[in-house]
Amino acid sequence: MIETGDRAPAFELPGVVEGELRSVALSAYADDVVVVAFYPADFSPACTEELCSLRDFELFDLRQDVSLLAVSTDTAYSHREFADRHGLGFPLLSDNDGTVAEAYGVVASEGPLGHRRLAKRSVFVLDHDRIVRYAWSTDDPEVLPELPTIRTAIEDATDGALGYDRYAVGYGRYEEGDLALDRGDAAGEEDDWLAAADAFEEATETLTAAVDAFDAARRYAEDDALAEAAARANELATLRRNAAKWDARAARRYAVGDDEGGDDYRRDANRSRERLDGRRPTAPETLVDDRSVDSRDDRG
Repeated sequence: MIETGDRAPAFELPGVVEGELRSVALSAYADDVVVVAFYPADFSPACTEELCSLRDFELFDLRQDVSLLAVSTDTAYSHREFADRHGLGFPLLSDNDGTVAEAYGVVASEGPLGHRRLAKRSVFVLDHDRIVRYAWSTDDPEVLPELPTIRTAIEDATDGALGYDRYAVGYGRYEEGDLALDRGDAAGEEDDWLAAADAFEEATETLTAAVDAFDAARRYAEDDALAEAAARANELATLRRNAAKWDARAARRYAVGDDEGGDDYRRDANRSRERLDGRRPTAPETLVDDRSVDSRDDRG
């Protein structure tokens, strides 16, 4: 089996991507950290559990430069049915003769019920230079990989910058929410309460995304300054989101002529706004991350 520090073999395989049959090459993910997950067979209980766990693994949603490629010796048509049944949005690739599994050193000579050349359950985390940062395999098809260990390997391969990336995403969502709130306020001044309600609801949704991103930034922060800034930003985004939520409800009440109900909700919104006291999250560019310097340049 290839080991940590080895260069991962390149490959190109047929597979299914978002319901479509296509050819997928590892080289197409040159800008990404790539998790290559070999598994024995579609539809087997353990494989279903593993791939559904990877499907729900939050790190793939948090970072756009981390990709997952799942590989087995099943056909692309089997993959398409398997992906459709379980809502698997990442590529499932068909190594039908086991040559890629063999190149990675994880082909089983014989599997359950006499099946030959199945892939062993294995996970490899590859950095941007296709150097293996984590390698794991098991001969027991019932054993599943440990997601926290994979998370750590991905964070190491991405130079620990995940916290800063999530903070920048949260800040962008916060600004989008502010713009939607401004549109809601402007519509309210014109007594266009339905338009105001729509804008406030958009702000609520966008600011909820900001809350989640700031919380992720706090959890993934590797220094105290970022953790503290993310915690403050999370608090401010929560207050802003709550104000938007109450404003939306107020606008809906005003739209049907219920001024008393609208005033009640508006008071709740104003209390949240007052607690902000003009404070805003720290701009991400002021949070200097020494790790954000592209260490890949140092490697030549």
